[in-house]
Amino acid sequence: MRNAAFRAAWPPLGALLLAMLLGASACARVPKIIVLEDPLSAEEHVALGVAYERKGELDLAAREYERALKKDKTSFQARVNLGNVRLAEKRYEAAREEYLEALSLRPGDPEATNNLAWAAMDSGSGREDALRRLRAVLADASRRSPPLLDTYGVLLGELSLPAEAEEAFAEAQRRCDAGDPACTESVQREILEHREALRAQQPDPAPPPLVK
Repeated sequence: MRNAAFRAAWPPLGALLLAMLLGASACARVPKIIVLEDPLSAEEHVALGVAYERKGELDLAAREYERALKKDKTSFQARVNLGNVRLAEKRYEAAREEYLEALSLRPGDPEATNNLAWAAMDSGSGREDALRRLRAVLADASRRSPPLLDTYGVLLGELSLPAEAEEAFAEAQRRCDAGDPACTESVQREILEHREALRAQQPDPAPPPLVK
């Protein structure tokens, strides 16, 4: 009887193991999994990137533009701004890739086309493609702004087309004189500087023949 009573009082082996496991789990520290979510929208990341860019903190600006693109791959402004940062860093191929991505989102956009042209001029590659794109944009009379015409003139000069370049600068100047709102003081100054640089590159006219 003692043995029978002993066996009745002893818990089954399965129950004992379960109790041991529960006790161990109660004593163990269970790690908490924290999932961090980015609270900012793509537009807010772009705005933050612009603020960093204005302060000259290009690495932080690029980080914000990249975060914006993670939020929204179709963010045109994030693409253009990231291209601008890469251009400032003299990473010309990376800049060109960003501008081309931007143009795939907005074909023929003047801003992206303009900046792509500067990337081509700074790197020395892709200038013919940039010229083709600029001409396509400028075919629309409403897009013939002084800044875009100025870029067009510089590119034509680099491609040894001085006559066309002079025409582009002249039109840009006429539009400035007519009060085009896109013609800021800095744009006006750049047009004059680029026009003077173009003229300085031209050979002096031959002197008239001597009259005997």
